[in-house]
Amino acid sequence: MSEKPHSLSERSHPYLPGLWLAAGFLGLASLALLLRPAGITPDTILEKAAMERWDRLQKLKGEQEKEASSYGWIDKDKGIARIPVAQAMELTVRKLRAEDPRPAYPITTVAPSAITAAGYPIYPEAPVEATAVTAALAADGGAMPTTNKVAPAKPGPTTTTNSQGKK
Repeated sequence: MSEKPHSLSERSHPYLPGLWLAAGFLGLASLALLLRPAGITPDTILEKAAMERWDRLQKLKGEQEKEASSYGWIDKDKGIARIPVAQAMELTVRKLRAEDPRPAYPITTVAPSAITAAGYPIYPEAPVEATAVTAALAADGGAMPTTNKVAPAKPGPTTTTNSQGKK
């Protein structure tokens, strides 16, 4: 009995499977080109998709405009309804004009001890004098510092030392 060769080098035509694969690929590619509908190109596909998106956008804008300018129930069981945006704005402006102005959230103030923490200003690169802080707090209506005395920042010569401790 004769045995079949197992490796490609032992076969009489080692490139035959590759040739069959290439021929099959070329056959499928040519079939796809022949069966492709006439007139369809990437440009026409993009134009058609753009027109579909434009139509969907116009439809969506129309629906949103209709909802924004009409009355309707959002949840009838809970009693939540919608009103036109223009009317809601008029009602809100009328309500706000009837009330006294007030902050929308609590206003916090910086305590004098935060400004003069341990005798240093918040921003050390900008020296602050105690009289300036006191005057600013008085003008703002804040509490006057009583116990914290801040010495005025005095720029002076600085000395540097090297690693041996010499100037």
